[in-house]
Amino acid sequence: MRNGYRVIDTDCHQIEPPQIWADYIDPEFADRAPASSDLGNGRKGMMVEGEPLAKQDGNYPMDAKEFLEATIKGMQRFERARSSGFNPASRLEDMDEQGVDAQVIYPTVGGQLLGKPFKDLDLLAACCRAYNDWSLEYCSAAPDKLLMAAMLPIQSPDLAIEEAHRASGKGASAFYIRPNPVEDRNYYHEDLDSLWAALEKIGKPICIHDSGSPHLPSYGDRMHTHTSGHIIAHPFEAMVAMMSLIWYGIIEKYPKLRIVHVEADAGWLPYWLQRMEQHFDFSGNAEHPLLKKRPTEYFKSNFLVACRGDEMTLPSVVELVGDDYITFNTDYPHPDGTWPSGFEALEKQPISEESIRKIFWDNAAGAFGVQANIN
Repeated sequence: MRNGYRVIDTDCHQIEPPQIWADYIDPEFADRAPASSDLGNGRKGMMVEGEPLAKQDGNYPMDAKEFLEATIKGMQRFERARSSGFNPASRLEDMDEQGVDAQVIYPTVGGQLLGKPFKDLDLLAACCRAYNDWSLEYCSAAPDKLLMAAMLPIQSPDLAIEEAHRASGKGASAFYIRPNPVEDRNYYHEDLDSLWAALEKIGKPICIHDSGSPHLPSYGDRMHTHTSGHIIAHPFEAMVAMMSLIWYGIIEKYPKLRIVHVEADAGWLPYWLQRMEQHFDFSGNAEHPLLKKRPTEYFKSNFLVACRGDEMTLPSVVELVGDDYITFNTDYPHPDGTWPSGFEALEKQPISEESIRKIFWDNAAGAFGVQANIN
């Protein structure tokens, strides 16, 4: 608890040790597991199937000297965790220091891994199982505090369904997917219907989170630096994912899906709902027969969007959309996030204490089913 508020940070990350992929992957894939290797630009990084996990050059690259220097500088505030290998004890110490009751935890390297095509989808599924098993073991140090989001290989809906059931049965609190088109499929592609149906039946949140410099299509591809690509990729991909799920009838067909958008800020939300409402007023569901209700109704019944504590637009989101639809995130322990400044920033926002309480805890607690887990 922090200053009288319980806190769930809905976007936090693992910093995966390079060896976990080989150590945890099924033995038949061990010789092809993701591994640290020479990227060909004088640096080492993770590779699989002979390719870097993230694009290193071209549009939206990750190889700029200035970007790497900024990353190193940004990581200095996590020295205690870094020197401990980002182990559970150091994470829990950081959480206790800031009064954080729970974190929802996603991969870092794993997010990049899901951002590339795979020649062998069975290898991709094995990589997901390896990460999920390792992260579940990590989070078992404090399962009420460390809420693990399982990677799903949605390049293969059948394998994604299989892994969703397996990981959920082992204790995963949520599912992690990227918003980018995969195998030329947007979220409304009919091939994914079986996956949405399965995830609805399982009943755990689906957390949508972009990651930098993917090989998959990204709005960041229009830019020629990582920074400029990152500025547009995360919110734009989130906006299109939300629109796709609403306008193409995914929420209508699977009304119990719970969608949580993280690391894309929340300031765009009033505008995006406005934009969808304007088009509904003009053409209704003329091109979208599965759109049975107004877009905002679908949003309010099925979606949450995570905010940073320092967003100057947050009061307008609370006023125009409502405080029941926002969660809080810091992106711990990534260098471009707001740990630990984001906590105090949210507490200083010109919004009510009731709204702060909902954003820090209530909205996420209901979605992730942790209301009664932490004393």
